[in-house]
Amino acid sequence: MKIILLIGRLCCGKSTYAKALTGTMLLSCDQLMQTMFPGGCGEYHDDLSTHARHYLFHLAKQCADAGVTPVLDFGFWNPATRHEAIDALSGYELDWRYLDTPEDEWKRRIARRNADILAGKADPSDYYVDEGLLQKCVDLFIPPTPEELPGMMVIQA
Repeated sequence: MKIILLIGRLCCGKSTYAKALTGTMLLSCDQLMQTMFPGGCGEYHDDLSTHARHYLFHLAKQCADAGVTPVLDFGFWNPATRHEAIDALSGYELDWRYLDTPEDEWKRRIARRNADILAGKADPSDYYVDEGLLQKCVDLFIPPTPEELPGMMVIQA
């Protein structure tokens, strides 16, 4: 059975894209983390996020085995996180989809998300993107290449 994995920076449209896929089960690390730690988890975020990903990898395999196509909405910001998924999901068909958003549109979406959060109109799983988080994304995100992930679908988002 197939597992769909979404690659992209924060605020590039991954969750919106995932919600539009019919007959699938959305598995979002952000949703899980925000549900478990609504006030944030500070210095423990990266460690707890790793545990959340591993749990969701396990859940994705259960979904696929039950005949439901899971969609992993993690971002997979760099080759290390993508290879972590390849290892964790060995034996399953991986359908990689990269949501490529132009820089100006990406910044508009961040501003819109932040405004919605401040106005109380955002999805509870949305993170406010302050300068530190924005810089972390810029520093850590490495776009995938066709050589790294042959057959990857690129979606202009």
